Amino acid sequence: MFRNTAIIILATLCFSASMIAQEQSELKVEVIVNADNGWPTRIVVTGYSHQENAWLGMSLYRYAVTDPVSGGRHSFMELKRGTFRHEIQVDDELLGGSFEFAIWGKKVDKLDCTLDYCYWCKKYGFHLDELLVYKSGLLTRMTGYQ
Repeated sequence: MFRNTAIIILATLCFSASMIAQEQSELKVEVIVNADNGWPTRIVVTGYSHQENAWLGMSLYRYAVTDPVSGGRHSFMELKRGTFRHEIQVDDELLGGSFEFAIWGKKVDKLDCTLDYCYWCKKYGFHLDELLVYKSGLLTRMTGYQ
């Protein structure tokens, strides 16, 4: 009797853990480099959105950008629940620079924005809120290449 109860409890815990694990958004960023010179050529972003509607925010920066808000290349992509994949070509202007990717849970329209001054709402008509996952990195040359 005790053994059967223990098995049922263990199975319930495993099922609950798998359900919790699926209720979390995931984000993976891969930087693909040129095998001849070691410089990045592409960024591949993959992941999973656990929400019905979410947003992928993407920011790319040149080397030595002084103002990341106005000096970056910012773009957004709506995500539906499930897996996604997005690929970005890295042009010469971005070499030595950096990137940021984030999954956001909410899009706030300019009319609903309560911030005194919102650069994003002024420029795009909305801003993203409720950060779920964040990744950043550099677009530098891999060592070992000549």
